[in-house]
Amino acid sequence: MGDGMFNHLMILDVKLPIAPLANHRLVRGGDEKAATALIPAEAVAWVQALRKGGKTVRSIELYGPGDVLASISTTLDCLALLQPEIQKAELSLTSLGLGGGEVAPDLARLGVKTVRLLVDTVTVETVKELYSWIRPGKKTIPLSKVAEVLIREQAEAVQALQAAGIRVVIRTHLVAGVNDAEVLVIAEKMAGLGAAAMEISGEDTLDLQKISAEASKYIPATVYLPVSEILPPGTPGSSAEMIMPEPSPERPNLAVVSTNGMDVDMHLGQATQVLIYGPRADGLVCLLKARQTPGGGGGSERWQSLAEDCLHDCFALLATHAGDAPRKEFAELGIKVVLTEENIEGLVDVLYGGGKKKKKCKI
Repeated sequence: MGDGMFNHLMILDVKLPIAPLANHRLVRGGDEKAATALIPAEAVAWVQALRKGGKTVRSIELYGPGDVLASISTTLDCLALLQPEIQKAELSLTSLGLGGGEVAPDLARLGVKTVRLLVDTVTVETVKELYSWIRPGKKTIPLSKVAEVLIREQAEAVQALQAAGIRVVIRTHLVAGVNDAEVLVIAEKMAGLGAAAMEISGEDTLDLQKISAEASKYIPATVYLPVSEILPPGTPGSSAEMIMPEPSPERPNLAVVSTNGMDVDMHLGQATQVLIYGPRADGLVCLLKARQTPGGGGGSERWQSLAEDCLHDCFALLATHAGDAPRKEFAELGIKVVLTEENIEGLVDVLYGGGKKKKKCKI
């Protein structure tokens, strides 16, 4: 392997899917269910894992599967936790831009250098053709009314981000016969608002090179070419191996939710007890006891009680599903939630170093 190839493999551009909520859907966007987003602690752990072995993280981008500004508290939490990991990496995010004007100072304070805004039109009528729905807040507003909101807030976001010292790149996807004739209008308007560059993608029937050259009269424009990325473990299409949690002297045990004691087959929220596995006095790992979980309801207090009463000596918990709230609560305490549907005995063997994982799990 030549030095150039070696260096390429050691330099990484990391994308972190940390947005659980969507705030829009394109007409041609499909009906696929959005992937599960990483919680902030998991995103940071993934960056840390990629840095092992002398690899250099060149850039960190926060994006999907929803919109990073639709759950702004989660995004700001993630940015705050990432501070020690940014180092020399270029920190960016990609968003439709709704609400971007209000949070621009916070994004700048937390080290965001570039924001890619998804601007596919600047006209109300075309918004109605491109989008199935848009939700600026918690309620879906009729397209006839929300189209003006989108156009106004995207313009405000460009100005506010630029004023905060953040470079704004406009990313425009063209649909033949719908918005391809608006490229120059978009380019001129975004350049006038302070955007620094434009990336253009679209259908194969369009001459994107020619379109980009024309748009460059107003703003530096290029054809957007998606780059290959290393997807975090547990996300669709990921080939990365899961970073398995390990026991420690402070947390030697493993918690499991199960209906039959043989397989991980329960949602954490439905569990009335957790099975505790760990090493006996002679070092053999086995089922030690069962602990009753706190009753249903109670929000964050329930998960705090569960962590204190049932998981105080556990390094991980196995379940088929778990919400963002308990995953975040436990991650902050050093407890990994592993989502799986496998045989308990085999997983216990893996987590205590006795074998190799054969099936996929998600952390």
